[in-house]
Amino acid sequence: MRRCLTALLVVGVVSMNTRDAAAQVSAQDLAAYAALNSTPIGALTPVMVSPGTKGEKSFNSFSGRFSHFSPSGGGDGNNQFGATFYHQAGMNAAVSGTVGYLKPGCPAGATCDGVLMLGGDVHSTLWNNAAAKSSTDLNINLQGSLGYGHEKDFSAMSVAVGIPLGMSIEQASKSRIGFFVTPGFGWGRISASGGGASASESGTRPLVGAGASWTAPAGWGLHLGYQAVVIENGGQNIGLGFSWKM
Repeated sequence: MRRCLTALLVVGVVSMNTRDAAAQVSAQDLAAYAALNSTPIGALTPVMVSPGTKGEKSFNSFSGRFSHFSPSGGGDGNNQFGATFYHQAGMNAAVSGTVGYLKPGCPAGATCDGVLMLGGDVHSTLWNNAAAKSSTDLNINLQGSLGYGHEKDFSAMSVAVGIPLGMSIEQASKSRIGFFVTPGFGWGRISASGGGASASESGTRPLVGAGASWTAPAGWGLHLGYQAVVIENGGQNIGLGFSWKM
């Protein structure tokens, strides 16, 4: 339990009181929460570079991402930075890869190590309204995600499945405004070491993400996102992004 809470401190959840957290959630819940927030799945807010994949022509896209984690009880939180490459790999499939860095909030005079993060995603569209030939695109998508995070005293692994529900509206200028919400469910495992001993714990937690975007006719876009791993007294991520669809 102590090692799980130590890992949580590394990812910035400094607002949790140890005694209260133990009464409200299990060690497995805390481990999943820490692991998901130490990987791109929970640490970076989602970006919608395309409302769906079904019927899309092949394309590549790059996005730069920034997220700030705010603990529920206040405090400095964390800053996360990431870059994602997105490739449309067929008539109804896309893959993406992410590299990121989590910079934890650190008390004055202390030294805190950051977390290197890696992630991969597979996207596919379950349903869209393309047959209606409307200027408003509606989509129900499926997304599978893998994540990894590493710092000298711990490592994290995560897996998640989400159902992005997207809407994109074409404007008179041919730019597009998009909105989406992504309910999901994730598994996370955290392994910590220190003092010659090591321990690991895993568990599952629900997730919720949401966002909005504006995309220019030239293919570049601006993004605003939200991401939270759901747990009692947990925090949330708010983020910004920039994408370029090549």
